[in-house]
Amino acid sequence: MYMMDGPVQFTKVLIDIRQVAVEIDTATKQSSDDNDDQWDDNYCGFHRDQSHKSVIWDTLGIKPGVYDLLQLRNGADTLLAAGNFPSGKILKVKITLGSDNTIFTDSATSYPLEVFGPNPYFTVNVSRVNVASAASNDFKLWLDFNLSRSVFFWNGGFLLKPYLVVFNDQIMSKIKGQVLPEHASALVTAITGTDTLYAIPFDEGNYQFRNVPAGTYSINFKGRNGYQDTTITNIKVDSVKTVTVPTVRLHK
Repeated sequence: MYMMDGPVQFTKVLIDIRQVAVEIDTATKQSSDDNDDQWDDNYCGFHRDQSHKSVIWDTLGIKPGVYDLLQLRNGADTLLAAGNFPSGKILKVKITLGSDNTIFTDSATSYPLEVFGPNPYFTVNVSRVNVASAASNDFKLWLDFNLSRSVFFWNGGFLLKPYLVVFNDQIMSKIKGQVLPEHASALVTAITGTDTLYAIPFDEGNYQFRNVPAGTYSINFKGRNGYQDTTITNIKVDSVKTVTVPTVRLHK
């Protein structure tokens, strides 16, 4: 299980991860042909009738600690958890957080980041469409920790209400490219219909979008430091592959 981050305008977001577990239906095969996406919507993960003997929770092996999610943006990821578990269909991922969560609004200013709600954990439903694997003995999941939808400022403090998307990077498309000069510090958005993806370039202006649905995209580059915006259109994503966008140079 790998973790990555959707971009947001902070300098650091430190998340204290203590435990990762998966809910597995050992009687159902993980398959993209399986139409049973979820169990009862009212089921919260811990109070299923004991007659469902095939549904189990299995704790994965992790290195507990504080992760800086902003080091995982722009296509970067980190191995969060791994383990061997019985064959079956993965239904949910459960992540338990500790209390050492901090957000930096600039290089020197930090604030406590309080987990929203009464419980120190959260669960994520796993969609069959995005996680189907060709090799059941080497099943991989990616967790896209979307910070722009997870961090809120409320009553003088910052709250964390995690919003994650689960997908399989091995079967989903990517868009990548480069925007120059690096000093333009551009925000890059990929837009199709009502869907918008975000990336913040670094490492010589390189950027990357992962888990990209098929469609035709417009890529907008919002310049800063006096650089003008620009947009390129008709970027087609129609299969499982990496689409490389021509290099864009912004001007003042």
